[in-house]
Amino acid sequence: MFQNNPLLAQLKQQIEASKEYVEGIVKASDKSYGFLECDKETFFIPPPEMKKIMHGDKIRASVKRDGDKAQVEVDSLIEPMLNRFIAQVRFNKEGKLQLSVDHPNIKLSIPANTNKKVTEKLAENDWVVAQLKNHPLRDDRFFFAQVTQFICQANDNFAPWWVTLAKHEQPREAVKGEAEYHLHDELEREDLTNLYFTTIDSPSTQDMDDALYIEPIKQGEEQSGWCLVVAIADPTAYIPENSNIEKAARQRCFTNYLPGFNIPMLPRELSDELCSLVPNEKRPALVAYIEVDMSGEVISEPQFTSAWVESKAKLAYNDVSDFIEGNENHWVPENEETKQQIEWLHQFTQARMDWRAKNAVIFKEQGDYSFELNEDGSVRDIHVEFRRIANQMIEESMILANICAAQYLDKYAHTGIFNTHSGFDPKNLEAVKNFLLDTLSTDENRDELAERYSVERLATLEGYCEMRRDIADFPENFLDMRLRRYLTFAEFKAQSAPHLGLGIEHYATWTSPIRKYGDMVNHRLIKQVLAHKATSAVEESILARLQEARKQNRMVERDIADWLYALYLAPMVEKNIEFDCEIQDVSRGGLRVKAIENGASIFIPFSSLHNNKDEMQFNIEDMALYIKGEKTYQIGQAIRVKLKEVRVETRSIIGELLV
Repeated sequence: MFQNNPLLAQLKQQIEASKEYVEGIVKASDKSYGFLECDKETFFIPPPEMKKIMHGDKIRASVKRDGDKAQVEVDSLIEPMLNRFIAQVRFNKEGKLQLSVDHPNIKLSIPANTNKKVTEKLAENDWVVAQLKNHPLRDDRFFFAQVTQFICQANDNFAPWWVTLAKHEQPREAVKGEAEYHLHDELEREDLTNLYFTTIDSPSTQDMDDALYIEPIKQGEEQSGWCLVVAIADPTAYIPENSNIEKAARQRCFTNYLPGFNIPMLPRELSDELCSLVPNEKRPALVAYIEVDMSGEVISEPQFTSAWVESKAKLAYNDVSDFIEGNENHWVPENEETKQQIEWLHQFTQARMDWRAKNAVIFKEQGDYSFELNEDGSVRDIHVEFRRIANQMIEESMILANICAAQYLDKYAHTGIFNTHSGFDPKNLEAVKNFLLDTLSTDENRDELAERYSVERLATLEGYCEMRRDIADFPENFLDMRLRRYLTFAEFKAQSAPHLGLGIEHYATWTSPIRKYGDMVNHRLIKQVLAHKATSAVEESILARLQEARKQNRMVERDIADWLYALYLAPMVEKNIEFDCEIQDVSRGGLRVKAIENGASIFIPFSSLHNNKDEMQFNIEDMALYIKGEKTYQIGQAIRVKLKEVRVETRSIIGELLV
């Protein structure tokens, strides 16, 4: 009787038109309910509706309001949280396969099967890659997934590595090499094997891609400067441009350095053997001659050449540093030539560091944290390592070499892969100016600083460097950490542009071609210039892939570290371990702090800081927490924290503030 009833159809249209619809992201709670976070409002999702969706889903929903209260009814799926995902194997009481998603906010177990490629017999808690096949709002009444790849067994001590690499779709093996390799030289190589090149690196390093030789420049009896000769391994000599190895390197872009081992960009027989500048072996190299005066200023155009070189000694950072610093029972160079090279390179480095301090940007030494592993992959200890003088010697030499390469590529190739950084995000410049004035100025100098830190000046290389030098000795970390929030990201570009982060007008790396694909590209361009060949602009697709790969590698490194920290600290909870910490971030949920001793990231919930949440206010502009109207905690602040809880399954470390 009601079929094709126009009045009923009209009524349905009116009801539908009167509904309020919103779009947002689902946020699950620890209970059975959740919330829909929209642009301007957050809505309650009741438990029956949460069964149709999961944390992270983007959905469309209708709003039901009852006075001040509002909740939603799920309408449709816009974008699922899960597509490809990492999970652990579970079996229910009936022995049917289910998957526990590796995500701290997704609690449900998803029924699953396996595809034909998965031949391993799965056991409880094994790690797998899976694909979401069914979603209640899209395909059926329930979630369903399919296992597409076996990662590792539950008891594999290297699960943090294998799972993280699989999560980010990164390879865990080196590139497959060739049966044999041949030189593909178009340039005649100059024989520089008579020069006393040395390498300085970590004792365990196998892929050595830089060696240095230095000698003073003299005018009569007086020294007027230094001639630094930088030899860089030349893997492009063995890798044809359209070869499988080249294509693989272009996809990987970087050697992945992980705790305990690395995954090279190139086949190991190239990176660790044939191209590595090992001592007492003749190796092909791309070489730059760079001349500077006694103040560290470059005094002539660098000269590049294709050459044969032979490193005379492999030196270790700590040995060289101990020798220069004169530490007790220090290492001693085995001969006078090595000793002379170290001393000259040290003098050159001091000049270049002084030059950069006056003309560019030098950041405060923060120290790097490294994991010391047992053979089974467990963490024995975590060390903080600071760059000592020998590290600075290599760093200053490579920075100078990269500055020179950028100028050379810009002038002769008119393209390259340039490392650039535009400083502060343009939309933040006004806020930066106001922040600097509020923090640094007084009534007497405010007008002067307003001109010095004007928006127009801060956007320039000169103005940015001047500002960085102004705050270099500021006693609190808050100023530097707050300014970082205003910065934009570094970019790879095909045309030269300043790198404000380094305070450099031109910068293009070519000193790590064994480890970085962009450096291989720059090698090819330099050699094309030397051979008087036409050069083509670097493709945008290469720049985009470099950007993406750099981001992926950083996420891999961070995720593995988070996992190892959780495993390392979990047994210490019952010992009531305490750490000196620095506040790294302040958010609506709590404080994120770094343990100075080992670098662990620890979270302190706001609920544990004060018993009345109504008296607490988070200020995003100050990156601070106010309690009863007073600024109580802010980034850069030193605090003492007790380890309270470690949840290995979510890689989260919880702390408690000690007053």
